[in-house]
Amino acid sequence: MGDSGIAPLLEVLRSPNAREGWVEFLNTYSPVLYQTARHCTSTDDDAADCYVHICEQLAHKHFHRLLKFNPAGNAGFVTWLRVVARNVCFDWHRKRLGRPRPFKSLQSLSALELEIYNHRFVRGASPEETLARLEPLFPGVTLGELSTVEGSLQRSLSSRQQWILSSRRATFATAVAVAGEEQDPGAIEVVDPRPDQEEQVTNNQKRAQLQKALMSLPAGDRLLLQLRYEQDLSLDEIARLCELGDAQRVHRRLAAILKGLRRALR
Repeated sequence: MGDSGIAPLLEVLRSPNAREGWVEFLNTYSPVLYQTARHCTSTDDDAADCYVHICEQLAHKHFHRLLKFNPAGNAGFVTWLRVVARNVCFDWHRKRLGRPRPFKSLQSLSALELEIYNHRFVRGASPEETLARLEPLFPGVTLGELSTVEGSLQRSLSSRQQWILSSRRATFATAVAVAGEEQDPGAIEVVDPRPDQEEQVTNNQKRAQLQKALMSLPAGDRLLLQLRYEQDLSLDEIARLCELGDAQRVHRRLAAILKGLRRALR
C-alpha cells in the first residue's frame, strides 16, 4: 500500500470497523515495524518483545499515535512510521532499564536539582544536552548554574554511590548504542551454491504455487502466518496482539490454515 492508500486506512481506523483496519495495517506494515524493532535490539527474543510493544502502543487509545499522521504533509507514511516506531523502541529500552530513584541522601532535591541529577549522573548526558533539556522547564538556566548544582551534587555522593551511578550509566549507554546501531554494511553474506537448472525450475514452480495459495487466503490468516513464521512471535503474543482469546485458539487457527495450504498445494 502506497501513501495514496493510507488516508482511507486511517479513516477505517476511526470508524466502527477499526478492527478490520487494524488487521489490514498489520498485514501491510508489520515488516516495517519488525525491521525497526530488530535494528533496535540485539537478540531475536528482544526484537519480538519490542515488536509487540510497538504494536500495543500504536493500538493504544484507539490508534491515537497512528491517527496523528497527516497524509497531506511532506513526510511519506513509511518514513514517518519508522520514526514513530524507533521512538517507541527507545521507550521500550527505558522501561526495561527503569529510572532509578535518587539515593536516600538526595531525595530532598529541588525539581531543578533532580532533573540535573537524572540527566548528568544517571544518563550521563553532556552539559549542553542537559541544558537543552532543562530549557523548557527552567527557562534562563545557564551553564554556570548547571555547573554549580552539579558540583554540589558531586560532593554529596560517596565513592560507593559514584561507582553505582557509573555502572548505571554504562548500562544505559549500552542500550542506547544497541538501539541506534545500523546493520554493518561491510558484513559478508554467504550465498548457497546455485541449484542446477532443472531443480531451479521446480523450485520456482513450487514457490509460485505457494504464493498463489497464500494470496488466496483471507488477510487475517496471512497475518497470523506472518506473525508466527516470519516474525517468530509466540502463540500467546499473537493471541494478545490479534485479540484471539488464548494461545490454544491461535494454535487451532494456524493448524487449520496450514491444513488448507497443504490441500491446495497437493
